[in-house]
Amino acid sequence: MNWLDRLLDGSLLAGGIFLVIGVVGGVLLLLSLVLDGIFDAFDFGDGPLSLTTIAAFTAIFGFTAFGLVGVGVATPIAGLLGAAAGVLGGAAAWWLSKVIRSAESSTAVTGDELVGSEAGVVLAIPAGGLGEVALVRHGERVSLAATADAAIARGTTVRIVQTITATSVRVEVAQAPAGTGT
Repeated sequence: MNWLDRLLDGSLLAGGIFLVIGVVGGVLLLLSLVLDGIFDAFDFGDGPLSLTTIAAFTAIFGFTAFGLVGVGVATPIAGLLGAAAGVLGGAAAWWLSKVIRSAESSTAVTGDELVGSEAGVVLAIPAGGLGEVALVRHGERVSLAATADAAIARGTTVRIVQTITATSVRVEVAQAPAGTGT
């Protein structure tokens, strides 16, 4: 069967349509992954109707059906097999995006969370100057620039009394709890 016969029986046209569908899906998938958030207005969340899942389905459906038409499979059968492959690929994309999102860390420390926390002085703080304190938050070590009204030696335990910026705090020497004898 040559290309003219395939054009006349419609499989060449159907193959071209499937190819366009695959290319559009592939471009959307690439854009949704590279330019994360650009299509948020068209996104239906992180579920099975997320843009990434729909784009993966569309690309896999189009390219699979195109390939099947190209090897001589009847257009309706190629469409059904392409749709089945698209559903499997879309499900895999959905699962993979869930795995990736669950692995994202949320260890950001906010200023409100720091006030009242105890930290250790790792770089002596001169009176009115800057030193450095460190504490552990969400299992990670956080180092912050620190200032105090009085000089504080390295190794001293301090309490954060104010956040100045996202990376600097005001501290004072931590008082020992009452009744500990110190």
